[in-house]
Amino acid sequence: MRFGSVEFFKVLIKVVLAIFFFVPLALAIVFGIFWAKQSGELSDVKKENEKLSATAQILTSEKAGTVEDFCAIFAQSGLSYTELVKQLNENKNITAESFYKLLSESGLSDKDLLGLIVKKDEIGAEEFYEILSQNGISDKDLISAIAKKNGGGNWYGILSELGLSDKEIVDYLNEKNGWTSGETTSPAKSNYADIHTDLTVDAPANYVREANTVYLTFDDGPSDNTYSILHYLRLYDIKATFFVVPNRSEYCYTLLKAIAADGHTIGIHTASHKYNEIYASVENYLDDFYDAWNMVYEATGIKCEIFRFPGGSVNDYNAKTRDDIIAEMSRRGFRHFDWSVDSGDAAGASWTQMWNSVPTDIQANYDKDFRSFVLMHDSDNTTNTVLVLGDLLNKFTSEGIYKFDKINNDTQPVQFAGPFA
Repeated sequence: MRFGSVEFFKVLIKVVLAIFFFVPLALAIVFGIFWAKQSGELSDVKKENEKLSATAQILTSEKAGTVEDFCAIFAQSGLSYTELVKQLNENKNITAESFYKLLSESGLSDKDLLGLIVKKDEIGAEEFYEILSQNGISDKDLISAIAKKNGGGNWYGILSELGLSDKEIVDYLNEKNGWTSGETTSPAKSNYADIHTDLTVDAPANYVREANTVYLTFDDGPSDNTYSILHYLRLYDIKATFFVVPNRSEYCYTLLKAIAADGHTIGIHTASHKYNEIYASVENYLDDFYDAWNMVYEATGIKCEIFRFPGGSVNDYNAKTRDDIIAEMSRRGFRHFDWSVDSGDAAGASWTQMWNSVPTDIQANYDKDFRSFVLMHDSDNTTNTVLVLGDLLNKFTSEGIYKFDKINNDTQPVQFAGPFA
């Protein structure tokens, strides 16, 4: 292609057209895409701000409605708890304390609230406590609100680890129940004050939580198997706790005396163990408990201070009465204990099953720095418990890992439901 030829001018024309048409078109497309992206991002930011404001407005109004509505709104908002508090403070001038009260009044329990926040923010309960504290809620205000709302619940461990003394916690629980510190056994201000007025004990001012301690507990006795269990406990120098279902026979009284003579703790497991009857009302429970309590006292001179609900503090039979029973028994100074390890003996667990499960569950608690309250039975129909107990105690004592103890007067309870749950 020679310079000045027809072909040369054809190429030149194409180049000029490309420069003046296609290049601007390409640039327009590129810049169009860029500005569209920027505009979209700005729109997203605007929408996000609108969403935050809308969420804050909804959550501070009646529109949240039920707990489920609130949970749905909170989840869809994409807000973390700290962001939500910030938005509420900026948009509605609402403090964290007011926000907490708002949630409480909406019916959201402390457990539900804590679960939501920990799940969304991936923060621990202690960190959540710090957020509340830093936003205007004092320790006393927080524990007072919680104690008045649900008796302390899972917050006991959190608050005690953060510097609140047991006495402070007990004082606020006392305030919730209508009596002051030092009057925990007073029957005043109770609907059941006139029932068995002498059925009271002195609750400890402070509780002790012994980490990595194993508490062996035996329910439903005493029976013929009790002597064998006492033999093994004596052989390995271990103290345990017996939640008894006594009767007024001379044989039962002899067994109760033997348990007490060996230095074990005796707790009440009711006199009848008849779920339908004892859980029908608070009055029924008090009557049954009082009967068992007097039997132990007649046999041993011991006024039992602890008890275990038949079926545990949460079961299908006591759903309607458990809270009132717990409140009344706590008011009278009694403490109930559930369990953290179930041997399965009441359900017919074999020697092999208990040999495998009990050490495994205790070790799992030990690894987490937890205590183990082991549920076993010394009734007539749990002979496998007698068969495996000696082998288990030999294994535990030879390993020398765990500390064993009976439940003492000041042992912090483990509970499925109640002020220490």
